[in-house]
Amino acid sequence: APDGARTALAALGARAAAGAFRPLGGPHAYDPAVAGTFRPAAVLLLLAPAGRPGPVGADVFLVQRSPRLRHHPGQIALPGGRVEEADADVVAGALRETHEEIGLAPEHVEVLGQLPPVLVPVSRYVVTPVLGWTPRAHLATKVAAGEVLHTIRASVDALLDPAARAAVTVPGRPFRSAGFRSPAGWIWGFTGNLLDHVFTELGWTRPWDTSREVQVRYDARGLVTAQDD
Repeated sequence: APDGARTALAALGARAAAGAFRPLGGPHAYDPAVAGTFRPAAVLLLLAPAGRPGPVGADVFLVQRSPRLRHHPGQIALPGGRVEEADADVVAGALRETHEEIGLAPEHVEVLGQLPPVLVPVSRYVVTPVLGWTPRAHLATKVAAGEVLHTIRASVDALLDPAARAAVTVPGRPFRSAGFRSPAGWIWGFTGNLLDHVFTELGWTRPWDTSREVQVRYDARGLVTAQDD
């Protein structure tokens, strides 16, 4: 139920504030020595009441990044980006970037907490995931031209369907991430790992075949495609 999803997300935020949240590990594990050399960034894990009923009953907002961007081109990601000096804090940075990318103003987002910072070595960012809820999802319409191809409102229940799950690999790279098939393509990399971790910590993950692999590559347009698309 939608209220249940909001309550669960708020409880996760409270756990993180109390230091009781198990941070994302692996290549994203926080290392203070490394973090000091990385740039600060924030993403917003924004949920809304689902457009259709389901066990979780929530949708998550994502953006498909432009293939022209230097970092993570063409990938599907959570709204967010670099925290600027003018931002009061990481939460303000996440809300500003979300407003720019999907058109949802900060006053329409209920911030439910933030998770411990994690590292994204490939782009040298130390990223703070911010948890948010909005009952006004219909206001998310604008796209930041140049940065975002389009916004995606994905059903969490559909993403958690075992048939939509796989481990994602990239040719020629020793990289393996959690993956989710969305209507716009595969969610993988940092975003896939973060969503996988958060959904598991929320108790929402359904058993899936973790041995199943999907290989992604970039097509001529700079967009990510998978072998089974």
